[in-house]
Amino acid sequence: MTDIGLIVARVMIAAMFIASGYGAVMDLSGASAYFGGLGLPVPLLVAVGTALFEIAAGALLVVGFQTRLVAAMLAAFCLFATYVGHYGQGADAASAFTHQQMLLKDIAVAGGLILVALFGAGMLSVDAWLARRTKISPLAENG
Repeated sequence: MTDIGLIVARVMIAAMFIASGYGAVMDLSGASAYFGGLGLPVPLLVAVGTALFEIAAGALLVVGFQTRLVAAMLAAFCLFATYVGHYGQGADAASAFTHQQMLLKDIAVAGGLILVALFGAGMLSVDAWLARRTKISPLAENG
């Protein structure tokens, strides 16, 4: 049951990153404007790099390849993104409230990713398949 829970958690968390990355690719001008508004240098490059990272890392999380490393990187990404994109943001009360909610969401997602980094992908993953495949069987040792 734990392995099913781990894959469900991986897919649910990854969906956010894949959708976000895809959305940025489909609207590079909007993503660039957002990053430029945050004062980040070369906003188009930041938008493309962020989108590609989110899509690739999300896909790796879904299939469970290099899961602990990918989850740790995504957790760090969440914490950095929430600090840069949401901490202290909001010109009016409604906008400040929205940014506060996004900040808390990113912290919660980072917490879930830390759990994935600690517990790994489970048996329903490429990581587990590779681990089983690379083990030397007793017959190979004698033969």
